[in-house]
Amino acid sequence: MPTMPLRPFVLPLAITLAGLATLFTLPALAGDKLIPLTPAQRTTLRVGTVPLAAHAGAVTVSLPARVTIPPTQERLLAAPMAGIVSEVRVAAGDTVKVGQTLAVLRGESLIGAQKDIAQAAVQARLAEESVHRDEALFKEGIIPESRLQNSRANQAQAAAVLNERRAWLSLMGLGQGAIKAAERGERLTDSIALASPISGVVLEQGAVIGARMDTAGMLFKVGRLDPLWLEIQAPAEMAARVKAGQQVSVPGTDATGQVISVGRSVSEAQTVPIRARVSNRGNLLRLNQSVSARIEGVAGDKQWRVPVKAIVRQAGQNWVFVERPGGFEPEQIKVLSQSAEWAAIDGRFSGEEKIAIEGVAALKAAWQGE
Repeated sequence: MPTMPLRPFVLPLAITLAGLATLFTLPALAGDKLIPLTPAQRTTLRVGTVPLAAHAGAVTVSLPARVTIPPTQERLLAAPMAGIVSEVRVAAGDTVKVGQTLAVLRGESLIGAQKDIAQAAVQARLAEESVHRDEALFKEGIIPESRLQNSRANQAQAAAVLNERRAWLSLMGLGQGAIKAAERGERLTDSIALASPISGVVLEQGAVIGARMDTAGMLFKVGRLDPLWLEIQAPAEMAARVKAGQQVSVPGTDATGQVISVGRSVSEAQTVPIRARVSNRGNLLRLNQSVSARIEGVAGDKQWRVPVKAIVRQAGQNWVFVERPGGFEPEQIKVLSQSAEWAAIDGRFSGEEKIAIEGVAALKAAWQGE
């Protein structure tokens, strides 16, 4: 029986890139990182490489952050007594100066406090006169020393009560002139003008005309919005490279500053809180605003600059393909910062390596055994 001649097997022209990778590459076995690749296969897959370049200058890291206000720049204006709000002169968001009247509060307790200080002033004068009289009598030997000591004790007690009444009226917001007038019983007032304790912006308003306020009720919250804090969340491995004093900026604004503290604990998301103090020139930053913060000069032993297209994601990690004899080897990296075209990375490199920037998808498919 005649034998049929064997016909050569011809590959179809419309073969996919992933198919080429499968035909020309053996899948990388578990524990074997090298992806074998012959020169012919490399040409077919159009794999291109560039030398690994050291990152020039400081590395910039962009991280999510929230704008907060330092507690030393925030003041609460509370009702010093129970009363009714008769005037409100500012609203939330208004800029105020220190000493500016924000609201007027009326209350019966203010009148009672002024009556008390008038009585305390009378008692203090009487106690002082009694001491002067007993001192003269003691010198003449008419009264015993014990009586003089008793008079002095009464004077000290009366003076303490008077000072207490003065402090209470001052705490209520009454001026020194009004307090002196109340001591003399010349003029009583039923209202207090409540002034801003600092210059800044009204952050919250609790005062409403006609509302009755209890003692210590919140009327206004005033804050100074320059400088501000950035509460930055950084991955734990990146936070280890951040030190106090490193420069921080907020893209799109003129806000610049420095890192002031790095947290000692790690959240459930494996992030570390970093706090920075930044200027707020132009008032472009607002409280509780979510921004992107850039930390300059992140310290690291090995920092390299690679094209973004050279990086692939696998199993939640970032990788690049390093050229080795006989093929390519995936190397895990940490991305420190990234722009549209370039990324600053940290990895175990000597600086002599070449990395793949073309044909990366085919190398990844071969690495996964697809």
